[in-house]
Amino acid sequence: MAKHFVNGIPNVGEGHGPDEEVLSPDCAHAVFEICEKYGIMSSDGAVDLDATRHGILSVLDGKIPARHKQEYDSKKDKVADIILHSRYSNLFSLLRHHLSEESYLKIVRNQILVDVQGEDLLFQIFTSNILQRNVGEEAPFFEFIQRVCSECRETNGCPVAIKPGCGGFGIRNFLTLFLSIEVSKAMLEVSQAKAAGDVDRQTFAQGMVGTFTDQLNESNPILTAISDAMTVEGSLKTQLNRAMAENDDDTVCILRNKLEKASEAKRVGNSKLMECSKKYKERMKALRENS
Repeated sequence: MAKHFVNGIPNVGEGHGPDEEVLSPDCAHAVFEICEKYGIMSSDGAVDLDATRHGILSVLDGKIPARHKQEYDSKKDKVADIILHSRYSNLFSLLRHHLSEESYLKIVRNQILVDVQGEDLLFQIFTSNILQRNVGEEAPFFEFIQRVCSECRETNGCPVAIKPGCGGFGIRNFLTLFLSIEVSKAMLEVSQAKAAGDVDRQTFAQGMVGTFTDQLNESNPILTAISDAMTVEGSLKTQLNRAMAENDDDTVCILRNKLEKASEAKRVGNSKLMECSKKYKERMKALRENS
């Protein structure tokens, strides 16, 4: 049905893989309209978190136009998979199988920021302003952080152990938070423009959603590489200090070489991140100029 969903917003015609066609564009459009009309997803494309496979298929089975029925019937299980998966597709692209569907939905419902490093996860959430004298004035807030092991298990069936040290944990959340806010604002703009019948405004807002989402998806692996390099750096520095204290010159030499490689990997990652940010800044500029 869709190449991917961004908080539920589909493109058309493809599955989770870039070359995986699920439905033709016309059939996908029909499915989308039915889902919107019958409350499976909102007008801005956000899928109902309480949607179930049975509920989705019950609606689509009875409402799909006759001209699309044969194609839909042959792919309806995959269609239901994609709709359900879209409730947390952005998170899944980052965390993959670290978490269960139940855990993913809890994170989405509670609007929790998540970062991943190796097999470990970092959860972050913020309170509203506290001790605020007057509305609109600056005020402090609390940030709650929980570091947990992923729900993956070792080959012996035991949970994966949490490793000491946080390395680059949280590094992606600054950019992710900004982009997620921008995506949400653009989705709202799509909904409002659609309700007003403003096609140009809707097209522009959809372009913004696509641009911010693409930047989010492209940035994630770069941020992961930077985070991993920082983790390796921290581990190597600890080992290096130990080797120096033991006057183990051979090990010191080896560790220094490895440390330089890790530092270089971090520098390369930072350079790629800057290039990525520049690319999408220019893309957004072009979108505004062409609107």
